[in-house]
Amino acid sequence: MNIGENMPEDKNPSYSARWLVRQLIAKGIPLSRIFKGTDLSEAWLKDEYALIPKAYYMTIVNNALDESKNPSLALHLSKQPNVGEMGIWGYAIISSPTMGEANQVAVQFWELNGGMVRLDYHKEKDCSTWKIFPAFPMTSQRLWIFAVEVFLTTFFSDFTFLINQEFPIQEIRLSYPEPSYSSVYRGVFKCPIYFNQEVDLFRMSSSYEKLPTAMGNTQLARICKQQCREFMAKLKGSDKLISAIRDILIASQGQLPRLPIIAEQLAMSPRTLRRRLQERNTTYQIILDEFRIELAKEYITTTSLSVDQIANRIGFSEATTFRRALKKWTGLNIGEFRRIKAG
Repeated sequence: MNIGENMPEDKNPSYSARWLVRQLIAKGIPLSRIFKGTDLSEAWLKDEYALIPKAYYMTIVNNALDESKNPSLALHLSKQPNVGEMGIWGYAIISSPTMGEANQVAVQFWELNGGMVRLDYHKEKDCSTWKIFPAFPMTSQRLWIFAVEVFLTTFFSDFTFLINQEFPIQEIRLSYPEPSYSSVYRGVFKCPIYFNQEVDLFRMSSSYEKLPTAMGNTQLARICKQQCREFMAKLKGSDKLISAIRDILIASQGQLPRLPIIAEQLAMSPRTLRRRLQERNTTYQIILDEFRIELAKEYITTTSLSVDQIANRIGFSEATTFRRALKKWTGLNIGEFRRIKAG
């Protein structure tokens, strides 16, 4: 089935879950035991565009922990890079020319990997901080620990793969108690690790963003990012709240409203709207930017409007600001879009 086509809100893209199942099979766990308590089949495992109910994902993890009888399973499963198995999202990251661009792609299109965590990325002067939160409610602490461990180890191995050298993490802080196998953590990450903290996070030097990637390709990255945008549009288009917001933006006829106005029209407080969007791993600004991208491309390729006129119609007071935003969003400038129209 196509992602986003009548997609129930309790389902995710399945790249992450299918990768996990393949790792478990390689560990010798029979597929029938991995899928115990679900109606998933081998056909689902082979379907690149398959979805997975969040409850099934948690069932698979519980089955894996029960079958392996190894509480540190996640730290051993994820030592090999998996970004290449994450569909177009993974290819967009791999083809990014620098680590900064790879990071931007990973954050912008995070939902496409279908993982068990969501991220809050914050860049400071000397370091970057990644806070880790559940992508959906977890039914037990062991599920959350597994989710964090899988994320940390895959992130570490993927970014090490991208720069072809060990990726430097400054520190890791975790909300749960120190497990009996904490020595495995230190063997994998080789950095200070603190347990029983207020929030799950890790930090790294901001200087890593300047590093070139081993397989960067600007043209391929541009194509992959465009496909990610289309994928995200389908994914989010099935969400009733996001669809309602987009309907309001379309009806605004270029006078794009701020979040409090959107919230008022949806009969909720701004705080509630921010929270509900956060639960969907997005923000009003992301939805607004995606809407502006679509509108800008439409005006550029189908009308003869000037740059100033287009900028005004999608909510920019100055054409120079619009030009910079378009380049940031798409990797293309006005002239390149015009040539696409002509060609």
